[in-house]
Amino acid sequence: MRKILIGLMVLVLGVTFVVPGLAKRGGWFDASASVDTSVIWQVPAFIELSVSAASFKFPEFDPGIDEYLAKEAMVLYVFSNSEWSLTYELEGDDEAIAHLAVLLAQDSGSGNAVIPVSYQLSNLRDMAPGTYEVTVIYTATAE
Repeated sequence: MRKILIGLMVLVLGVTFVVPGLAKRGGWFDASASVDTSVIWQVPAFIELSVSAASFKFPEFDPGIDEYLAKEAMVLYVFSNSEWSLTYELEGDDEAIAHLAVLLAQDSGSGNAVIPVSYQLSNLRDMAPGTYEVTVIYTATAE
């Protein structure tokens, strides 16, 4: 019985000193794990367009003038995080539209932009006297 008791004591002492030593050296109790994860998001393209004034009025012309250029009559402001294009449409009396040219300093780009717009009237001598009005509709499209 004494031999069994001494054997158990040796076993207990061995476990007491050996197991903590294994744990310190990366043995049985060395537990660690790692994992990779991805963080994903998508930013959509956006575009905003604004204009420096709601309208532009040409000054009075001298009688008999045939052409008039209003340089940088308006300014368009494009705010975007992508490439974009700029177009316009004219609405109004067909005769008035035929005599008005819209001159964009730039019709495409990327990111933010300040775009001067000039208006040119031509062949004014062919027009009947009167007041004319044309609506210009600007459209900025993200590409």
